[in-house]
Amino acid sequence: MKRGAAQLALCILLAACATRRPPPATASSTPSSCDAAVSVATETPLVLAVDVRCHGGALTGFVASEPASLPHIRDVTDGAGQALKRQGSGFSFGAPEADAQIKYRVDLDAIAASAESFDVALRSGASVVSPVSTWLVHPAPLSTDVPVRIRVTVPPGFGFATSLTRAGDAYTLEAHEIPVASYAVFGRFESQEVRVDGSRLRVVFADGKLDASRADVTAWVAASARAVADFWHKFPVPRVQVTLIPLPGREGVVFGKVLPESAPGVVLLVGEHTRPARLYQDWILIHELFHLGVPSFSGEGRWFDEGLATYYEPIIRARVGWRTEASVWEEFRRAMPQGLAAVGKKGLEDAADFAEVYWGGAIVVMLADIEIRTKTAGARGLEDGLRGVLDAGGHASEVWPLSRTFALSDETCGVAALEPLARAHAHSGRRVDLEALWRQLGVEGRGSALRLNADAPLARVRRSIVLGPDANPQNAAARN
Repeated sequence: MKRGAAQLALCILLAACATRRPPPATASSTPSSCDAAVSVATETPLVLAVDVRCHGGALTGFVASEPASLPHIRDVTDGAGQALKRQGSGFSFGAPEADAQIKYRVDLDAIAASAESFDVALRSGASVVSPVSTWLVHPAPLSTDVPVRIRVTVPPGFGFATSLTRAGDAYTLEAHEIPVASYAVFGRFESQEVRVDGSRLRVVFADGKLDASRADVTAWVAASARAVADFWHKFPVPRVQVTLIPLPGREGVVFGKVLPESAPGVVLLVGEHTRPARLYQDWILIHELFHLGVPSFSGEGRWFDEGLATYYEPIIRARVGWRTEASVWEEFRRAMPQGLAAVGKKGLEDAADFAEVYWGGAIVVMLADIEIRTKTAGARGLEDGLRGVLDAGGHASEVWPLSRTFALSDETCGVAALEPLARAHAHSGRRVDLEALWRQLGVEGRGSALRLNADAPLARVRRSIVLGPDANPQNAAARN
């Protein structure tokens, strides 16, 4: 459930303020860089003091990406100590100002009490989890390539953890990435690091009780990352932070999300009473880690992004033995009809319903996978095309046009599959006969009565989809 990268195209409009001193510049221009100093003003409640300076250029003001933060940002001044008044979604200068500066305090505890969501801010015992966008304003106009350095200072015994890219004593990202910047944790927490294929995974436990040991949970995160790395033939990104927030009185993994910039961060809500064995029955972590290997898309392609993760998550878990081949096809047969209306009538780009987006996307992904495997006699599948995209740099922290992703995947596979299927189903509908397809694949019956027919016309394709191309010896020979 990757946050919509369409926010990267955010357009900022600020009203003018007539009470400011005469402007030193007459038009806005791009600063060369920005520096943000963040410190803990008070621990309880958690209040951050923030000082942002942008060098060169001329800015019209600064904007809060998270609307829920605005009522809790106070003591806002410019570099000369003059108060800045709120204007719309941010704080405006009277006219474009060179070497612009803003100072303010933001009450994270008040935001958390109001929002009660890690998408904005969430307190867990002695720690608070929030995206960077909750407490860091961004310059306006919002330029695409202005480097921003963030230095965070916390008191002794008080921690800070984030998956933002580290450079020396600062964290770095570009200004346009602030609205979708990754998660951060303030306060008291525990963390462990694991490595997969040279990539670093930092596992952060927000304050709170879990029946499962930290070692057991970390082992599950590492095993899930290993399963995703096996699918991609490498772990998709150099580093990621996985933050686990305990939910008192609950069981199982309840929800999860990934934010991609400037390095990805995943947050999971995990029930306090979740046993280690139950963790391996969960689908959410694999789904979120899979997203890391797919580019982000701006204003398009949510159906493809989520459809890929919905389709491949159960397949990845089957390949490492955490579920059976039959259970994967039982889920597909039961759930995919939820996407038929979007695929067959309205078009996937216009779908808004959760099930239509996820399962409609999964239908198109499955159709592409079947077509590629059929036309290459099992030598390749859609996963080979996706690996080509990843090898070209198309991971979650990079924004690509959907058309480029389709073209490169199809070129890698040697089969025009994604591009024509997108033309048929993205902006308009074309009927898909799932029942006929199940018969071709040999997926017969329903629920506990489901059986897989080894003599069906596409039985070998079906088997290689879930168990991998080497499940059929002749497929391995065809690739050699």
